Amino acid sequence: MDYQILETIKQAGRSSLILRIIYTEKDGTSEGWRYVEPYSFRGEGENEALFAWDVSKDGIRRFTLSRINQAELTTDQFVPRYPIEII
Repeated sequence: MDYQILETIKQAGRSSLILRIIYTEKDGTSEGWRYVEPYSFRGEGENEALFAWDVSKDGIRRFTLSRINQAELTTDQFVPRYPIEII
């Protein structure tokens, strides 16, 4: 796990900012940049995941942290749909 990516995710959660990520699926494919609202972390070790609202898919998604290759803050704030548990 890249600790810079983890810190960027935390900052987005604390500030209610849309996060853009590059995520590699289990099959090795990537959809390119995905815009998400970060809400919580669950699991441990290799199973640790970010639960976030995927803006383009209009739904909550689970992103395994080890497969998030890049994470960047945007300047777009979001109104939380759920309690943000990221600190």
